[in-house]
Amino acid sequence: QVVDIRKIQSNDKKPLEEKPKEPKEPKGPKEPTEPKDKKPKEPKKPKEQCICEICTCGRHRCPHGPYSEGPPLDWQPEPLPEHSTLHEEFRPFAPGEVQRPKLQRLHTELELPSGPLDTTTAYTRDYPEKHAERPHRYRVEDNLHPEGNFERPEPEKYGPGERAPIIKHPDNLRVEGDFERPEREPFRPAERPKQVKPSDNLRPEGDFETPQKEPYRPGERPKQVKPSDNLKPEGDFETPHKEPFRPAERPKQIKPTDNLRPEG
Repeated sequence: QVVDIRKIQSNDKKPLEEKPKEPKEPKGPKEPTEPKDKKPKEPKKPKEQCICEICTCGRHRCPHGPYSEGPPLDWQPEPLPEHSTLHEEFRPFAPGEVQRPKLQRLHTELELPSGPLDTTTAYTRDYPEKHAERPHRYRVEDNLHPEGNFERPEPEKYGPGERAPIIKHPDNLRVEGDFERPEREPFRPAERPKQVKPSDNLRPEGDFETPQKEPYRPGERPKQVKPSDNLKPEGDFETPHKEPFRPAERPKQIKPTDNLRPEG
């Protein structure tokens, strides 16, 4: 946002108001005073600055030239007519009678320059491109040279590694007597344990009888019970007779009479 500097300078140059001097009190023993409640200071409003004051890179500039004090678009709409026209007064116009309204261009101060358009930026104008010269390479002469033939150490050829000799340390701890191992018994099938039946003094007395199942026979159908009712129809019972099928009658075609007839 570009801000006018003249408004900022006019605000900065306000005359300072002189405060009235208070009369000095005579020096004496100071009486203890109660602490005053300090009010929080109101935050200061940020001061508006121009873009050239905010910029620190040097690329942004603004021309502080004179300008017209007024709205940027000085456009006034045309007054509306007081009386409206009726629909009956409108009539069709031929294409040649139609007048195109004039184009109203709004007056603005944003105008393109009449000369050739300068596309260079302020940065390229202030810092033009410069090509540096390549420095000359200096080689320092040295009087130290190797003397004699240059010999390189030959690497050893690959060969299988030598196994280290086994060192057996003498020991004074020895086994005394014959060394015996436990003998394992030969395999043989296991013996089946004898079945032990516990003796019991509880025995059934008398003959043991099992319930006899009845032979299959078809079930008996229950008797139908009809409830007695004292409500009985009186008189002859008649059913509605359906009419025999017959073809329907075709409705007569009605032709509307018309008084419009072709002439000639």
